[in-house]
Amino acid sequence: MSFSLTRCRGMIVWLVFSATVALVAAGSRAADRAGHPNILFLMADEFRADCLGAAGHPLVKTPNLDALARSGARFTNAYAASPVCSPDRAVLFTGRYPHINGVITNNQAFNKGEVGLPALLRHYGYVTGMAGKLHLQDDDSWWDVAWKSTGGGGKEYQAFLKQKMPDFQGRSNHTALPDTLIQYPAAPVARGPIRVGTSPIPDAWYEEAWLADRAIEFLQKQAGSDKPWFLFLSTLKPHSEFVIPEPYATMYKPADMPLPPTFDPQASQPLGGGRVDGRLFANDAGVLRQIIAHYFGAVTMVDHHLGRVLDTLQKLGMAESTIVIFTADHGNMLGERNRMFKGVMYDGSAKVPLLLRAPGRIEAGKLVDAVCDAGSVMPTLLELAQIPIPQGIQGRSLVPAVRGRPAETPTAFAELSERMVRRGPWKLILPYLDNRNRDQKPELYNLADDPRELHNLYGRPEVAATQRELAAAIEKWAAQKPQPVSW
Repeated sequence: MSFSLTRCRGMIVWLVFSATVALVAAGSRAADRAGHPNILFLMADEFRADCLGAAGHPLVKTPNLDALARSGARFTNAYAASPVCSPDRAVLFTGRYPHINGVITNNQAFNKGEVGLPALLRHYGYVTGMAGKLHLQDDDSWWDVAWKSTGGGGKEYQAFLKQKMPDFQGRSNHTALPDTLIQYPAAPVARGPIRVGTSPIPDAWYEEAWLADRAIEFLQKQAGSDKPWFLFLSTLKPHSEFVIPEPYATMYKPADMPLPPTFDPQASQPLGGGRVDGRLFANDAGVLRQIIAHYFGAVTMVDHHLGRVLDTLQKLGMAESTIVIFTADHGNMLGERNRMFKGVMYDGSAKVPLLLRAPGRIEAGKLVDAVCDAGSVMPTLLELAQIPIPQGIQGRSLVPAVRGRPAETPTAFAELSERMVRRGPWKLILPYLDNRNRDQKPELYNLADDPRELHNLYGRPEVAATQRELAAAIEKWAAQKPQPVSW
């Protein structure tokens, strides 16, 4: 009897092993049979460009994103095309700038006829899926499967949380254990105070974990398919509120958090232009250290769950046939110049991380200093996927820059309540004439000499030629009127 049982167990092990090998082989062949690689698009909301170990950050831990950077290319001068959520995401998915695609503020619809990247990929036979925050409208035709969420989770996540924690009250993104909660500022502001604290939700049930689970589910379903796939996984964190689960809530000690060099605890208003309200201004050093510690914790939490998805991609044998990109829609000033959050053209807000891995197409460990913006993401992915880039897309592929042969002068543009151009070391910020902040003045910085953007050179005779060149570049860009994309 024991001999037969042993043989039976051995046969079961062999069958499981054989099935696993077959699944991995099918996953690696699927995209090749369709002629196009898979695409995994990873995104985190309000993730600063410098908050990566690969970027040299001395404190924050991002081992999985660091590994992604080592296996592909890291872009050191990538910018949002608009440093708020919806407008930049619209540029990422259309390759067309806000004044063209129509999404110039949050929660605004596209102009008629705009084509999103997922819809274009579906046209070429891709299965498309998303999990997380999209923050765009008119996308119903983009996805074969979608688990959408906004701040505090979508309906499916809320149903999951209700099942796991029936007594939970509040919003998953806001509700903190009472003895950990900090609210700043204490005085009422239009959008409510910033909330900092420890979530009562365990890490395994927190929204970022749930979204990673959904992404893993999608990957597992595609492993044996003959079709290539596109998956967009977008986390809300490290975006506020700064309420996160353990172990991340106490992973970084507030006392160890360095304050930004441009932070002044005696300031009565932030340095420089841009709109300001109570949530956007900070001068309490103790609270700011708490915020930074929780922000770093959220960054590491995001890295952990993105790492789970990347590990699954590897285990399913699809890593070599999949392009992986990671970026953010904007950064967070995080106390620089006594500012919080986004919405301004300074690097803390407007600069973003950009990592790109494409096995067999991009050299591993590549560091690319060429300036770029969100408009480049769509055409880059299309070129790497060997899909024709349609007429009407304004952004330029980064593939030539990765290979050291950019076709034109690398330049980044952005627009919101002001317009920005970055070219080489120079950044020019020009307010719109109808800017709500009437006191805001034009700004010109040489970031090689002045990386903290403290010395405004605008109007100085010695930089007049550079100032004219950059202003002309903005005017030429703003005057572009490409036809709607068609294929």
